[in-house]
Amino acid sequence: MNALPTIAVTLIYLVPLALLALLLSGRGQRQPVWLLTLILIALPIFYIGNYLMLQELRGWPSSAELPDRFRLLAFDITEPDQKAAEPGRILLWIELVGERDSRVYAQPYRKQLHEALVAAGKRQEQGRQQIGSKTPAERTSSATGGQGEQIIRFEDAISKPLPAKN
Repeated sequence: MNALPTIAVTLIYLVPLALLALLLSGRGQRQPVWLLTLILIALPIFYIGNYLMLQELRGWPSSAELPDRFRLLAFDITEPDQKAAEPGRILLWIELVGERDSRVYAQPYRKQLHEALVAAGKRQEQGRQQIGSKTPAERTSSATGGQGEQIIRFEDAISKPLPAKN
């Protein structure tokens, strides 16, 4: 897990407390206007920052870009619903190849990804681990979803043979 969001959340809690302690430490003295203004402006900014940084912590679906290669652990597909004006989404629970930390990524619903996940899920049910990889979509037509769209493919992981018995 990346330590930067954890450090940032810690600082977001500590800095306002330090500012408040500085303000309260000089009770009998007249506090400078800049300090009071800093606290009144900084506190809401720090709490908004806290909310945004919590989004990046483990357990919340990330809308960040998927890594180039990953191991698929599980998925959840919510198809679009035109009646309720819901666009649909796909949640991918993955872990980076070679690492043990997992993360949930939220992806917009795409038919191609839905079909690839259903096929990968069937192979997972047979006991075969699935490795996902991203490739840029070919620019065949503008009706396919735009130029920034990525195609996500899944293939069987190559399992290491067991060590020979002596």
